[in-house]
Amino acid sequence: MYLRFPLHSKDMSSIITHESLYEILLKEKTRNELQVIEESFFTQLQSYIEEKKLILSSQKEKASFPEEVKKTEKQLQSIQRLSNEIIERRKRKILDLALLNSRTPSAIPLKGLLPREQGLYNSTLKALNQYDFPLETKTKTLKNENPLSISVKFLDSIPKFIGTDNKVYGPFEKTDIATLPKTIAQILINRKKAENEDSKNSKEVLS
Repeated sequence: MYLRFPLHSKDMSSIITHESLYEILLKEKTRNELQVIEESFFTQLQSYIEEKKLILSSQKEKASFPEEVKKTEKQLQSIQRLSNEIIERRKRKILDLALLNSRTPSAIPLKGLLPREQGLYNSTLKALNQYDFPLETKTKTLKNENPLSISVKFLDSIPKFIGTDNKVYGPFEKTDIATLPKTIAQILINRKKAENEDSKNSKEVLS
């Protein structure tokens, strides 16, 4: 028994055979867009594969000629390989389409998607859109990791000095940037020896 399905609206119908599967795969390989196939194609294809399995099982039960059994086994393996490659190539095209449309919504029209493939496209597009995050949020989080320290940029050269915590700091050259305890940094800022680099970066991010 043969199963028939239309390849597209211009064709009357076509029989599912090894040759027709190869033709579909060739089109998926050589053309960028998804090829239009009937909605029931994969259901019919599954039935066709099951039919081949039944034939093979029957041949083995009847102890048919080994050559016939081997031939049917090769046919089944080839059909399964072609079917899997068709599915994988269509999946890759769907993922690429979702990626492109996540960057520019509706940049590429949705054509050739089967209902089951529409679900893959929708879920992939949703995941890609949720992956995006504002760069400003990430930067602010990094700046707040150590609220007891401040990054400062020195406006003058500063020799070694002992801070309020009795630790030695410096020397620092003009335009050097260093992270210092908040109390020490604030003293340098008040004396016009340094400027708050964290505050400067925050303004740049928000602007």
